[in-house]
Amino acid sequence: MYLKRLELKGFKSFPVKTDIIFKEGITAIVGPNGSGKSNISDAVRWVLGEQSIKSLRGDKLEDVIFAGTDTKKPMNYCEVALTIDNSENQLELDFTEVTIRRRAYRNGESEFFLNNKSCRLKDIKEVFLDTGIGKDGYSIIEQGKVDEILSNNPLSRRKVFDEACGISKYRYKKQEAERNLSNTKENLERIDDVYIEIENQLKPLFNQQTKAKKYLEISEKLKILEVNSFIREIEGIEKELSEVNEHRKVIEKELNEKEEQKNVVEKKQEDINKEVEVLQDVIEKSVDYINSIKGVISKKESQINLIKERIRNFTNEISRKNLEINDIKEKLNENKQYIKELESNKLSGSEELSTLQENIKVLEASKDKQKIKLESLNNEIELLKESIIDILNKKQEFSNKLSTLNANKENMNIRDENINSEITELNKNIEIKSSELDTINKEFNMQNENLKNVNNRHKELSINLQDSISEHNKLEDEIQKSKYNLNGYNSKLNVYIDMENHYEGFNRGVKEVLKNKNLKGVHGALGQIINVPEKYEKSIEAALGAYMQNIITDNEFSAKSAINYLKQNNLGRVTFLPLNIIKSNKVSLGNLKANTKFIGIASDLITFDEKYRNIIENILGRTILINNIDEGIKFAKETGHRFKIVTLDGEILNPGGSLTGGSLKTNGNILSRKRYINEYTEKISNIKNEISHLELKRESLDKDVKNIKNEIDSHESKIKDLEKSIIIKSTSIKNVESEIESLKGSITKLENEKNDLNSNLNYTLEKSDDVRKDMEELDDLYNKNKEKIDALNEEIKRYNDLYDKEKSEFDELNLSLVKKTEAYNSIVRDIKRISGENCELEEKNKQLEESLNYEEHEIIKLQDSIATEEKEKENLTKQLGDSNRNLETRKIAKDDLKNSFDEINKELKTIDRQHIELKESLFKVGGRLERLKTSQDTYINKLFEQYDMTLVQALEIKDEDLDIDRKFLESLKREIRSLGNINIGSIKEYEEIKERYDFYSEQKQDLEESMEEIEKLIHTLEENMKSEFEIKFEEISKNFKYVYKRLFGGGCGELTILDKENLLESDILITAQPPGKKMKNLNLLSGGEKALTAISILFAILITKPTPFCILDEIEAPLDDANIFRFGEFLKDLSKETQFISVTHRRGTMEAADYIYGVTMQEKAISKVISLKLKEAQEITDII
Repeated sequence: MYLKRLELKGFKSFPVKTDIIFKEGITAIVGPNGSGKSNISDAVRWVLGEQSIKSLRGDKLEDVIFAGTDTKKPMNYCEVALTIDNSENQLELDFTEVTIRRRAYRNGESEFFLNNKSCRLKDIKEVFLDTGIGKDGYSIIEQGKVDEILSNNPLSRRKVFDEACGISKYRYKKQEAERNLSNTKENLERIDDVYIEIENQLKPLFNQQTKAKKYLEISEKLKILEVNSFIREIEGIEKELSEVNEHRKVIEKELNEKEEQKNVVEKKQEDINKEVEVLQDVIEKSVDYINSIKGVISKKESQINLIKERIRNFTNEISRKNLEINDIKEKLNENKQYIKELESNKLSGSEELSTLQENIKVLEASKDKQKIKLESLNNEIELLKESIIDILNKKQEFSNKLSTLNANKENMNIRDENINSEITELNKNIEIKSSELDTINKEFNMQNENLKNVNNRHKELSINLQDSISEHNKLEDEIQKSKYNLNGYNSKLNVYIDMENHYEGFNRGVKEVLKNKNLKGVHGALGQIINVPEKYEKSIEAALGAYMQNIITDNEFSAKSAINYLKQNNLGRVTFLPLNIIKSNKVSLGNLKANTKFIGIASDLITFDEKYRNIIENILGRTILINNIDEGIKFAKETGHRFKIVTLDGEILNPGGSLTGGSLKTNGNILSRKRYINEYTEKISNIKNEISHLELKRESLDKDVKNIKNEIDSHESKIKDLEKSIIIKSTSIKNVESEIESLKGSITKLENEKNDLNSNLNYTLEKSDDVRKDMEELDDLYNKNKEKIDALNEEIKRYNDLYDKEKSEFDELNLSLVKKTEAYNSIVRDIKRISGENCELEEKNKQLEESLNYEEHEIIKLQDSIATEEKEKENLTKQLGDSNRNLETRKIAKDDLKNSFDEINKELKTIDRQHIELKESLFKVGGRLERLKTSQDTYINKLFEQYDMTLVQALEIKDEDLDIDRKFLESLKREIRSLGNINIGSIKEYEEIKERYDFYSEQKQDLEESMEEIEKLIHTLEENMKSEFEIKFEEISKNFKYVYKRLFGGGCGELTILDKENLLESDILITAQPPGKKMKNLNLLSGGEKALTAISILFAILITKPTPFCILDEIEAPLDDANIFRFGEFLKDLSKETQFISVTHRRGTMEAADYIYGVTMQEKAISKVISLKLKEAQEITDII
């Protein structure tokens, strides 16, 4: 068994279908970095079931699909197929060739095929169990796998050893068995729960159904006797009702006469009452008027006292202010005298200051002049010093330049001679290479022309094929997607149909009533008879709440019949909605006066049969639908919290102000499932038609694709032959051209260098003369500047002495100026302060005099006001006496009218007493009538409640001759009561539960037997795994020692099981001792030693249990050349049992290979594979 072929299409950098044919032996896959050679090993891992896209150097599934380039569109899917030769039947499949195919789409879907039949990843894993092939086996070894073996993670290491020791198949079977055991246990637990529940139901149901049968027998006897008893009682009540009605009419006549008499007396009483009310109103107004006069008089007295008090206050204030004015005048005279003295002192101080300031100005001008002269002399000296420093620096630079120029001149002469010799030798080599290039170019052009013609035709065919396949794949995608959607919709439809048929979401009582087709007049539950738009489902469900469970009936009798059925069978409680009773309660849109917008009234937003309108409008007619809770709160406030308001999210604002909200638990999709059933039925029909149409188009395309593929295969063979030849020629041309260009470049560089040397030599000679002249000029300048500095220093000393003397005089005058200035400023401040104080005193004096004038004038006005108030008080006292006399006269008239009213009131009480006595008699008669009617209704209701019969139906079984024995009737009732609660449904329910009980008994027994068998299997598998692992591990350990010595050229390596008591879970210790070194832990080895140790373990595994093929992805990269040689030699030995495919860039591995595949990128981001035998293509090996 070996890997025969790998097909890639759209995988990573392989957009065009690429077939790679593998032979037994060693195949090397080579190419420059970034050419896509590692994508081949990624493809094998991916097709064998790798689920981790990160391990394939991507982030998500679509990263393995060709992403497109500037000239090529991205692909919508990718596909990898791996074909294995199974002629020796190592795989347990009845095929000589086994092809594993994996396809992935950009939408994230992925599918597997086994010999073109759709399968699961699990099926593929099972095919390769115990072969070493698979993403977790050792048939694909990349650098990461090497790291896994050497890592500190025992689980990663165990995977490889488990596969090598042949226990991975047992472990897989054990895991399957454990999953089955777990599932069986879960199933058994579920069945046990059901079984126990059914068993608990069965025993009481048996007793219930026995009692129910006896109850039905006794009830029939009781019914005949009790119905006839009720009829006789009803007929007796009807006779008595007629007599009582006659007596009632007599009493009603007398009562009417008394009412007329009472009306006449009440009219007289009312007239007197009105006269009394008029007099009372006049008296009250008179009292109010008298009280108002008294109030005004009191106010006048208070006002007079207040004015007198104000006059006293003004008099006191005038005396105080006169004293204050005298004090102010004395203070003003004192201040004016003090200001005159200060003004005199200020004038003499000002004259002294002026003289002193003039002297300071003259001295300061002289001092500044000396200072400026000194600064000028110092600046001149500094400039001269800087000039001397520059001169010395330049002299040193010129001296250095002169030495350098002399040395350069000598070196240039020697280099010029060497360049002439090199140019002559290079020209000879160019002539030889040019002749060789002409010959190769002619051969290359001929082959290139042939390849161009074949490629054009191939591209044309490929485009046609790509278009056809693309269209085919689109059709396939559409078919699969449609089938997937069809299955999905079928499943959903069946679920909703089942929910509808089993009344899912309804309470037990509701279900039982709906299931019982014998109950007459039942229309269905409220949730069933309405159709709700999808966007309002949540709102309507919240608004209805428990109303959805209410059942609609024709009338109250149908409802009573259903209630009786529930009661007799203990099936729970249900609310019924009789069509003939419930009336509409819908709010008018005109009454909804609010600024906030609303969606509508709930009953208007759903559809239903017109006969249910009253019920719907009674329940939803005052429910308002609104967008959200914020708008709902505004609307509720605007309408006074009078309506029920429901938001689109199901929050409820109840009448009165309470709010209901939070998460809403759906009630079994009662409202939405009818809509879903209709939608899914229509979608299923449309999808089936679409699939039929697409499958016809696909068959036609399959034929076109087959014809194009045959022609492409023929052209691809021609292209491969031409490309091999062109690559060889192209490489030779590039090499020769590169050599010629290199030679020419060398000559050009030498000639440029020669020219530069000549120019530089002339420049150097001229520059040397210039430097010498400059040095002489600098010496003269240095001497002149030195003499100037000495002369300037003498002049600076003389000016410094003069400046110091003038500065001392200036400082003394300044100090005297400061003292005199401060004394002068103090005088100015005192004058200003006292002047301000005088202004304030004069202003205050003026205000006091104005205030005195005002207060004297006010006293005169207040004295006039007292005289006026006294006169008004006298007039009001006279009016008060007249009003008191009028009030007494009206009170006497009122008392006379009240005496007349009392006489009439006595007469009215007598009439009222007689009227009440008649009413009581009438009430007693009415009560008697109501009791008789109630008694009659009681018997009629008993007929309906106990026997579901109307009076008319009862009369049909009336038996005048029947002897009704009360004692026998009571004995029947006692016998029924002694039976206790009766469940009529228990008869049928017992039969159904008994059938389920027998079924689950058998299921329980089967599962218990199955668990026992699985547990035995797990134990057997564990024993086999231990035995197999122990034997194989010992063999691998022995082979590791052998391989280690051979690959390292000596040394020692060991594998040790750390916990022999726990063979199946124990970590495996790897120790290594390279030649000439001590035994080391793996972490202390160098990178190359680690890699070679891991390779030794993998090779030991391959010797112990060869895998049909093994893909190596640059695992030898860290090895040096000596170890690469040993690696290649060992690979040759192993290739007798195992086919090797090595992705590599190491020459030693290439030389060990029987075949080489070159991977190139002639177009950006598109990989291409070229196959060559090594013996026929030594030149390609050199190039790579």
